[in-house]
Amino acid sequence: MVQQSGGAKAEADRPRIVVTGNAVMDLLYRVRSLPKWSEAVPASDVTVLPGGKGLNQALAAARLGAQVHLLSAAGQDQWGVQLKETLVGNGVDVSHFLLREGASTSPVAVLVAPDGATAFIGWKQPRPLRLRDTDIEAVRPVIGGANLLMATLEISPAILLRLFQIAAESGVSVMLNPGPTPDLADLPEVGKLLPYVDILVPNLEEAALLAQGAGLGRLDGAEELAAALHGTGIPVVCVTDAGQGCAVASDEATFRSPGFPSRVQDTTGASDAFCSALAVSRSLGAGLRTAAAYANAAGALTVRTVGSSSGLPDARSIQRVLSEAKSSPVTPARGDLDE
Repeated sequence: MVQQSGGAKAEADRPRIVVTGNAVMDLLYRVRSLPKWSEAVPASDVTVLPGGKGLNQALAAARLGAQVHLLSAAGQDQWGVQLKETLVGNGVDVSHFLLREGASTSPVAVLVAPDGATAFIGWKQPRPLRLRDTDIEAVRPVIGGANLLMATLEISPAILLRLFQIAAESGVSVMLNPGPTPDLADLPEVGKLLPYVDILVPNLEEAALLAQGAGLGRLDGAEELAAALHGTGIPVVCVTDAGQGCAVASDEATFRSPGFPSRVQDTTGASDAFCSALAVSRSLGAGLRTAAAYANAAGALTVRTVGSSSGLPDARSIQRVLSEAKSSPVTPARGDLDE
C-alpha cells in the first residue's frame, strides 16, 4: 500500500504537458554540399527516422519525465503506424494522435552538411492532416488538466489561436516555439497569438522577424531581441543562439545563459530538445537560470547524434553534462526557484 501511494504521488508530481505540431518521417541525407539546379550530389548516408517538431517535442518531454499528450495527425499508412509506435514506446499518450484514413504521412528531406548544419525540403501541412474543429473540442479537457501547452507554427495560426484561448480559459500556460520561420505575410496572424503566450522561444531569425512584425524595427543580438519582445508584454522570452546558448528576458532580469561545448553531428531537433527541457523544468518550478542551463544542456546533447528524434536526451544525460561543466546540480525539482 505504501508503494502504491508513493507511486501515485510520483505520478501526480510529473508535469502534464500537451504538445501540438507536426509528426512526419525524416529522410536524412548526409551531403558535402547543397546541389545546384540540374546537379546531382552524392549522399554518404541515408537514414529514415521519425521527426517533425511536434513529435520531437513530445518525445523529448516524455523522456524527461513529463506526462505528455500529442495533438497531431498523420496518414493511416506504414509511416503513420511507425510514428504512433514510436510515441507509444516512449510513453507519449496518443489518444489525440490521429491517423487519417486515405491520407499520406508527410516526408521531409533533411540535408545534413559535414559540420552538422541542416537544410530541409518539405511542404506545409496538407489539408487532410490539418486539425479539425472536432479534434480541438476533443482535446479541450486534456488541455484544461495540463500544466503547459506547447505549440509550434507547424500548426496554422488560426487553429493555434483557438487552442491558446482554451488554455487561457483554464489558466494553463502556453509556450510557443515560432518555427518554422513564418512568412512575412503570416506575421499579422502570428501577432494575434502573442498575447496568449507565456513563454516565447524563437531562434535569432524568428525573433528578428517577430520584432519586425511587432513594429520594433530591425534588431539584432539575442539579448536585445529578447528584451524587446518581452517589452511587448510576453512574460518570458528565451532567444536561442545555437552553440552560444540563449538570452532570457523576464520581469526579473535579462541575462545570457551560455551554451555547452559539443561535437556537432546534426543540428536537427536541437531546438525541440531545448524547448521541452525548458518546459519540463519550468513546469516543475525551476527558476529561469536553472531552466535555461538545463535546456542548453539538452540542446548540446541532441546535436551529437544524427537524427532529430534519435538524439533526444534523458534527464540523467543532461545532469551529466551539467556536472561535467562543474555546474551545481540543476535537475529540476518542484519549488527550485532561483530568480
